[in-house]
Amino acid sequence: MVSQEEILKAHEAETILNSDVLKEAFEKLKEQYISLWLQSNSPDEQKLREAFHKSALLLPEIEKHLRIFIEKGKLSKANIDRIRKIA
Repeated sequence: MVSQEEILKAHEAETILNSDVLKEAFEKLKEQYISLWLQSNSPDEQKLREAFHKSALLLPEIEKHLRIFIEKGKLSKANIDRIRKIA
């Protein structure tokens, strides 16, 4: 079902993804996670390394989900536009 809410979420997600602050935060977090991951070289720190690795891999997943909101919104808007042309 076409939803105005999906369109609003798409605009919000696009604003978030285009934010220089978010881009910088993601970049710095990724650098920090990788740096800490590389610095943890003791066998006792295996779980810590795994946590940093997972954290670094999570950042692109967040971006992916925001992009999904954007695409759903675009599809909803296209459907609404198509329905309006028919009516």
